[in-house]
Amino acid sequence: MLKTATFKLQLKDELDPNTPVEGVIIEKKKKTLYIDLSPFGLGIVRGINYLQQKDFIKTLNEGDKVLCRVIERDTEEGLIELALHNMGGQKEWQNLQKIKEENKSFPLQILAANSGGLIGKLENIQGFLPVSQLSSEHYPRVEGGNKEKILEKLKSFVGKTLEVKILDLDASTNKLIFSEKLVEKEKIAQILSRFKPGDIVKARITKIVDFGAFARIEELPLPVDALIHISEIPLQNTEEEGKIISPREKIKQVIKEGEIKKARITTIKDSRVTLSLKGTKDDSK
Repeated sequence: MLKTATFKLQLKDELDPNTPVEGVIIEKKKKTLYIDLSPFGLGIVRGINYLQQKDFIKTLNEGDKVLCRVIERDTEEGLIELALHNMGGQKEWQNLQKIKEENKSFPLQILAANSGGLIGKLENIQGFLPVSQLSSEHYPRVEGGNKEKILEKLKSFVGKTLEVKILDLDASTNKLIFSEKLVEKEKIAQILSRFKPGDIVKARITKIVDFGAFARIEELPLPVDALIHISEIPLQNTEEEGKIISPREKIKQVIKEGEIKKARITTIKDSRVTLSLKGTKDDSK
């Protein structure tokens, strides 16, 4: 038997009618659902609000989290009158939340594409995979950032399946965001667990900048990018009197984009790697 007297109502100003609020089912009775809305108090779904969703309520169990909408803030019994929010798909949203909490990856079939990314469904709920959350392999690199060419590349994924995780979700706004990058990051972390600072690797120079160079470690199952800071590049003292040479030009005197060099791992942190070209014997030529 539920003892409502044991619950002290702690209402806040923002808990007004139509406010979405999450709670836990603590008792399920005939035509009545009691929901713990701590710290606000005890909520109840009954009457027409129960009957309208009785089929959905049959699928719920005590202990389940549910999203509700406030109907009346303070009834005569000291309860918060509720209606279930986002009714039809609430169980699906609960399943999605569980998948996110367990950090699971899953195959996502791509149903459509737009200029911002890809669209797919999970638990019959439509979600979005932004371009920024695509893996290095699938990111649409287009010279000049031509939007039409980017969209053309994105459309080539329609009908295909990508392995993704849930990045973010919000049932109250029907927001579901996928990420392929999270899966890639996890796989890269597993690959890098085989290495330690001091290990020598082969690295292809991909881009030279004023503060150093970017490189990609060779002979790995996934692309792993790294940074070589300018302080870790053995620069040559070739400045001519009266002539100023930029840091980038100094670096280009030693290494070239596309070149493969022997490099020493200096740090590995959160799937990010830094390398050094100092103190290594380059046998790649």
